[in-house]
Amino acid sequence: MVVRQVWVHGDYMKAIQLPVLHKAMHVQEVLVNGGFDPKEGAPVARQHILDRDNQGCVVAAPGQKWGWHSPLMYWDCSLTTLDQDNDLLGTINAHQQAHSALNLTLRPSTVFAGKSFSNTKLRAADALVITLFDQTNSTVGEIWNSRARTLANTLSPDWSIYPLDGHVTRSRLYEFRFKPMTLNDDLFLAASYLVTAIYVIWRMMQLRAVKSWFGLLVTVAVKMTICIIASFTLCTYLGIDLARIPRPWFPGVVFCFGLGNM
Repeated sequence: MVVRQVWVHGDYMKAIQLPVLHKAMHVQEVLVNGGFDPKEGAPVARQHILDRDNQGCVVAAPGQKWGWHSPLMYWDCSLTTLDQDNDLLGTINAHQQAHSALNLTLRPSTVFAGKSFSNTKLRAADALVITLFDQTNSTVGEIWNSRARTLANTLSPDWSIYPLDGHVTRSRLYEFRFKPMTLNDDLFLAASYLVTAIYVIWRMMQLRAVKSWFGLLVTVAVKMTICIIASFTLCTYLGIDLARIPRPWFPGVVFCFGLGNM
């Protein structure tokens, strides 16, 4: 089985908002709408999850071995139903036991990424996940790739797509930042680390009565570990979101906490 996915991100942990869901609907219509029958004009089968008065979600015709999974199935893949919903999270939590045409349960864990729960109720998500399952060796993959390139060419400038041409050639790991660091930020960060390293070396060279450098390094490591654990605990208790701190600054935080009183 070949699995293809599209993740639609909004602001941090704000994927379940109408602007993001609208864009996901557009992405879904470009990639999946009409199915993957190579015969143009072939009848399209649809599944109704909520309201049979809606158009419903596209499903594979009998004999075709492909299927898909999407958070927009909570609203029958209907933009009208989505816009009329005044409680998006309530709809999701009320229908998380519904089944798609693939007999897959519409659990939030399968159609969202970066999830936040309160007990068993979904409270927020970082991304919407649209998944295509292909069990054939037919042209389904080629059609998907062709539509992905079309999506990349027609996407509005308010949104970004990765890769830029919509064509995936190999597995890649992406990291999304709230605000990418500029060249000046990188230079300032490098200078900060350089000054910190020089200061630490200078202070350690002034130590006169050191019986064991190994013991000193162990003491430094233990103190830094305790300070970091304590700071993370305090931030969690105060509700401070550490994910908003750029990852390159983490070593600087370690130095500040661990070497502050040495």
